[in-house]
Amino acid sequence: MRVMFAISIVIFLYEAFSMIWPLRLPLWGKMAAAALLLAGAFKNSIYQRLGGGMFFAPDLPRWVMIAGSLLYNLLIVALLLLLVKDAVWLLWKICARRPFPAAGASLLVLVFAAALTAYGTWEAIRVPDVAERPVTIRGLAPEFEGLRVALLVDLHASALNRRPLIQAIVDKTMALKPDLILMPGDFVDGLVSQRREDLEPLAQLKAPLGVFGSSGNHEYYSGFDAWMKQLRKFGVTMLENEHRVLARGEGQLVLAGVPDQQGARMGRAAPDPDKALAGAPRGVPVILMAHRPEAARENAARGVALQVSGHTHGGMMPGLDRLVARFNGGFVKGWYDVGDMKLFNSPGTSLWNGFPLRLMDPAEITLLTLRAAP
Repeated sequence: MRVMFAISIVIFLYEAFSMIWPLRLPLWGKMAAAALLLAGAFKNSIYQRLGGGMFFAPDLPRWVMIAGSLLYNLLIVALLLLLVKDAVWLLWKICARRPFPAAGASLLVLVFAAALTAYGTWEAIRVPDVAERPVTIRGLAPEFEGLRVALLVDLHASALNRRPLIQAIVDKTMALKPDLILMPGDFVDGLVSQRREDLEPLAQLKAPLGVFGSSGNHEYYSGFDAWMKQLRKFGVTMLENEHRVLARGEGQLVLAGVPDQQGARMGRAAPDPDKALAGAPRGVPVILMAHRPEAARENAARGVALQVSGHTHGGMMPGLDRLVARFNGGFVKGWYDVGDMKLFNSPGTSLWNGFPLRLMDPAEITLLTLRAAP
């Protein structure tokens, strides 16, 4: 927390002197703008104090969550734009003879950052569109040709992502008439007592081959055992180092799931693909749910045909996505060929309330259509 506090102070001071101070505003106007930046810098700490002491899941009115998110997102977007502005300022000092138009440049950064923040925040909290994505699976039985698989990941039900959003996602998913529904983790932020009603629409999800899930890291912050029990009550079959054999006529398909690695850090089961696949029929293609994509290479070596993951939220914005990829095995969003395995790393169906921003990275309800590889 001390490191985060120090980083927040540095960002605030940098933006106050590089963006706010050069503006042609009276002193009181500059101080008011700086106060808003300061509130954005410490948004998560303020939320934690006001929202029941939970860093990952403050329990506050939705409008408060959105207002705080706008301030925090502005801080991050402005930071990246200011770095560009100050790089231009440095080149200007070296090459140009005229004074640098500091006030105009700062105003341009502020206006552009505000516009991007408003758009990116709206993009983050709206109901996602459907993205249809075909995928070829080696060894796929003819009976599974054209199988429609709905993928929902990173729902993050919270004080920001409440029941109306979850209900709209469920309605859109059911309208697709999927044969199978997969949810590899990060269902919720908050205790069962806080968020059960928000996540309750999941009980309406139905599919001929079943509704399956695996845990994400945020389940461990929100009362893991209680949520595993509640999700099963909603009709979600949770696969934690387990598999199921799905059958259609004579055809078979193995579906496996592993828990998030956060479990091992909290004294619970670590992801164990070997245990998850123990006893699975040989020669049958395997679909693996793993919340994080980073172990994709190891899973490909085990013979997995398709891995579906999330966790990264697609990187959220250009520039930041490269940093996110570095912490996730080089994977951030979309399709990857990993040996003979296909990896789909979803940009997420929603995202965490701590940084709800999407720029050039929309959320999606994914519909995978399985095809046999030639």
